Amino acid sequence: MVEVIAKQSGLDALECDDFVIGIYADQTMTGELAALDQSLDGGLGQLLAQGELSGERKRVTVVHTFGKIAAKRLVFVGLGESESLAFASIREAAARAVKAVCDRGEGKTVAVYVEDRGAVPAERLAHAITEAFCLASYRYHGYRQQPQSNPPIHKVCLLVEPESLPQAAQGVRKGEALSAGTNLARDLTNMPGNYLTPGTLKDAIVELAERYGMPYEVMDLAKLKVLGMGGVLAVAQGSAEPAYVVTVKYQGRETWDDVIGLVGKGVTFDTGGISIKPVAGMEEMKSDMGGAAAMIGALEAIGRLQPKVNVMLVVGCVENMPSGTAYKPGDVITTMSGKTVEIITTDAEGRLVLADCITYARQEGVSCLIDCATLTGGVVVALGTVCSGAMGNDQQLVEEVLASAERAGERLWQLPTFEEYHELNKSRVADLKNSGGRYGHAIIGAVFLQKFAEDTPWVHLDNAGTAYLTTATDLAPAGATGSMARTVAQFV
Repeated sequence: MVEVIAKQSGLDALECDDFVIGIYADQTMTGELAALDQSLDGGLGQLLAQGELSGERKRVTVVHTFGKIAAKRLVFVGLGESESLAFASIREAAARAVKAVCDRGEGKTVAVYVEDRGAVPAERLAHAITEAFCLASYRYHGYRQQPQSNPPIHKVCLLVEPESLPQAAQGVRKGEALSAGTNLARDLTNMPGNYLTPGTLKDAIVELAERYGMPYEVMDLAKLKVLGMGGVLAVAQGSAEPAYVVTVKYQGRETWDDVIGLVGKGVTFDTGGISIKPVAGMEEMKSDMGGAAAMIGALEAIGRLQPKVNVMLVVGCVENMPSGTAYKPGDVITTMSGKTVEIITTDAEGRLVLADCITYARQEGVSCLIDCATLTGGVVVALGTVCSGAMGNDQQLVEEVLASAERAGERLWQLPTFEEYHELNKSRVADLKNSGGRYGHAIIGAVFLQKFAEDTPWVHLDNAGTAYLTTATDLAPAGATGSMARTVAQFV
């Protein structure tokens, strides 16, 4: 979508529908802007003097050129103070410009120019702008009788100084890869549960693996029974849809060692089971595979970028339904690890699926583990819809994941896993119970999983509050966000 070109002549000669130009809070009519202003008979200077054109953050100003230059419209986006410029603020500013462009028709050709003042390296600048265009122009077409129209943006040309061309090209490559993974996660999470069944999710993972030549294995019900995956099987037994556990291996090193394990909760629809959820908002439970979607999206980015690391993906694909065969509160199940679990609520099903997937990944010899799941409403109470939660048993690994989120421009916050929380998962009749109460629920769910990670360095990401939003943001329309896909890919 984004092409990098060296800036050679004046900005007034570039033909496009919309020309996006970043301006700073202290912007003056010098350099390239002065030449543009002259071509527009001093109009830009007048707008700047009158405050109609401003470099304040969140300001977007559209100026029609009336044929005086090659571009049909100029879209000025405020960047704020140049010294406070950062990756995330550039991306958000550019995303607002993308929304302005998309609102004015379809099939657009767009040019972008941001004066490089050195606060952000050229690679990161190009990466941020690329993500803005790829993510903010995302549309989920759905299942309308009349399909939506063509993509709003056909082509984007990013103008950079000739000496920065290689670095900017690398930034575009990374931005496109991470955006492709994020948008794949969005597509999967937006699909309704009757279209995205456990089998369909399994097929999507297989298709990705085959596309990049990654070895994979699909474990069906018969294999799950042989392995003793009692957590997955318990959740699946209430549904007419069979469950699957899918593994994919990406080998970027000569030897298969030092393997990063990625585990995703792929509950394609969660009714709560016998402990059925309230009707209000239950339609959004199609997004309960948002953790798996993030991991699948991360693998898409990994396939494009080909990093020199080894990765193993494990996803439990299952549906949680109430029926005459469903598991019940009070049941005791045996997980793959041999640990027994008393079922307090069938709506705490994700941790049962993840427990078996974590055990399987550990038995396959991964060196560290990251799991991602829309696990608890508790994390939404704690952090809202702005931020995902991180918990783990290895502080160095946690800090590496937090640093990856910072670099990826995603909000992530660490919650504690004190020993007192572990006490809340103790059962009178089994090794553990699957729900330790409302208070500290996000942490209680995490420390349940910690019992299965055991001594393997592990981080749990709870994106229940961020994977699916009912209101649009600068980077996404309402619906699935692809939250944590970029963070995990950045970590890898």
